[in-house]
Amino acid sequence: MMTHAIQRRHTMRELGACLIFLLVVILLSPVAFSSDGPCLSLKAAVAVDRDMVRLSDIATLTGASKTQLKTLGATVVARSPKPGQTRFVGVHYIRIRLKQAGVDTMSMIFKGPQDVQITRQSATLPTRRIERAVERAIRSRMPWENENVTISGITFDETIHLPTGKLSYRLEPKRNEDYLGRTILALHLFVDGESVRKVWVSATISVMADVVTVIRPLGRHQPIQLADLAVERRDLKDLSSDTVSRVEDALGNRTMRMIYPNTVLQSSMIALPPLVKRGDIVKIVATAGPMTITATGMVKQQGRKGEMVRVMNTASNRVITARVTGAGAVEVNF
Repeated sequence: MMTHAIQRRHTMRELGACLIFLLVVILLSPVAFSSDGPCLSLKAAVAVDRDMVRLSDIATLTGASKTQLKTLGATVVARSPKPGQTRFVGVHYIRIRLKQAGVDTMSMIFKGPQDVQITRQSATLPTRRIERAVERAIRSRMPWENENVTISGITFDETIHLPTGKLSYRLEPKRNEDYLGRTILALHLFVDGESVRKVWVSATISVMADVVTVIRPLGRHQPIQLADLAVERRDLKDLSSDTVSRVEDALGNRTMRMIYPNTVLQSSMIALPPLVKRGDIVKIVATAGPMTITATGMVKQQGRKGEMVRVMNTASNRVITARVTGAGAVEVNF
């Protein structure tokens, strides 16, 4: 009897040990974990094209109903990097974001890598399309004839990464742009109708036009004659804004300084000769509506045609201001 009792106790101990072992195996098995809550299988690397990263973008979700998995997958867990750039998001950070969204992460199983590499998809600027748009914008606004203009050197940052989507843009010139030489425009970029970037675009505008040049040396205060001048085709971007473009505008003037051959004539280089000088006796013509009065005066200062000079009325010794209208003549308007 004693022997049978001992054997039964031994058998019971073995049976208990087996049950404990089976319980441990069941508790530690993946099947047991999967029945407790959702399972997240994280991906090593993903590419996104939105501003925000959702859980479904970086993990495969199982272990719950379709409705639960859809809701869980829509949870935002990170902000996407800038277009064309990459960032890493770790399991610990994902848990924090899920908790902030009200998700119970204690029953969740995380599988896969500890960090997920997230790359933002991007689009680049269509270079030729932008260049054509810049040229059209310049030609539609410039004051020059199209056939006289060449636009070159259109440059901008071609390495810019933009969000994916429908690209549109708007070009704006600088205020008071003269559309000559180096020109800067602002390129406003839009993706799917939303403003995303402003880029500066530069271009060089060459305008060919007729200008007056000097063909032989002219001394200071020398009267300008037709034989002294020629008309040539030059690029205005290389010239001063006061360049003389018509021979008629130079004739009758005299030089203000020495001018050498092949010089492009500028209005600052020439001036009309004075028609009156200090001490000259002139005729004063005063006009008041239909009535005209004349008097004799003495000029107190040198003056060219159209300039205002001080003149003393010789009859009254009164000094007045009059406009030079010709040699020996000034005019006063009342």
